[in-house]
Amino acid sequence: MKVTLVLLVLACAISLAYGDLVCGSSYCKDNPCTANISAKACKTPALYRANHAGKCACCPACVTLLSEGAACKTYSKELGETPSAVCREPLKCLKGVCTKVAPRFGLKYHHFN
Repeated sequence: MKVTLVLLVLACAISLAYGDLVCGSSYCKDNPCTANISAKACKTPALYRANHAGKCACCPACVTLLSEGAACKTYSKELGETPSAVCREPLKCLKGVCTKVAPRFGLKYHHFN
């Protein structure tokens, strides 16, 4: 039982550290972009984002913001997957569709006297 608990804690620690191991705080500084895009290069409806493209989203890109109900794709910045279109904030890409997500803490507070 103790071995299982230790392995579980170790697995959790590794998974939490993985993001920092791949895209640590100095990754972008240590791996500068080879192709820079200026804000002027982005044509409407695309918007300029300074940190969107390349592995760990270190590089600038022109990005189209999608509205609710639009088809979308989830991606992993650690793997260098950066789509040219993403869901407009606060929408999230769920099951391939830009969807409005309810707030996590939507509970109403009651005051008791």
